[in-house]
Amino acid sequence: MNMGFLLFCAPNTAFRRAAGRRLQALVPDKSVQVWRSTRTWQSRLAPKRPRHSASVNFMMRYFEWSCALYRALQEHGMSRADAAALVGAVMSDVYQPVSTAWFKLSRVRSAKRETRVKWLLGMMTRHFFSSPFRHRHLPSETGVAFDVTLCPLANYFKDQGVPELTPHAACNLDHCAARAFGVDLVRSQTIADGSAHCDFRWKFPTHGEQPQKAEKAVSV
Repeated sequence: MNMGFLLFCAPNTAFRRAAGRRLQALVPDKSVQVWRSTRTWQSRLAPKRPRHSASVNFMMRYFEWSCALYRALQEHGMSRADAAALVGAVMSDVYQPVSTAWFKLSRVRSAKRETRVKWLLGMMTRHFFSSPFRHRHLPSETGVAFDVTLCPLANYFKDQGVPELTPHAACNLDHCAARAFGVDLVRSQTIADGSAHCDFRWKFPTHGEQPQKAEKAVSV
């Protein structure tokens, strides 16, 4: 089990380490001040953290830190677009090792990619992205298809007055999973962009082909 997977279980530590690396690389002269401001913002947000199922509450801690870093970066002169991209990169750094570890662990279920991915996605929607998430599962001949009709993550960022941060801090994490699983995620709309639901279409690659990403994760 990799260190990234273990760190993920400690949101405060995992986010601080990932953010610290990014800040040192991009704004080394301001990294200490930005992180100090981030901690101040997080301390203001924590008492108002929404309460959902245990797994969603756990993820909310990461998004709370994402909002805090986003505010702190702008406070220190970074544009909204650059701040959102940096937060997205931090969250990708945190989440990618977890997705990779999940896929490796799924080997105990089956040697077939399709079986492993179906099992992982089923487990994630039932036990991880659980209430108050709402999912509508659909038949698919090429992979796994479902719609998300209620997303507490999009609601959280909207409530914080930063809905534009949702794709960077949350939605792009789905593409981390797609890369780790070796499948193609096609998604034409999201609740974050104002649509009624997010349409998740996980496509299994045909033999001998490499999956192409319909959406590219933001990197810095």
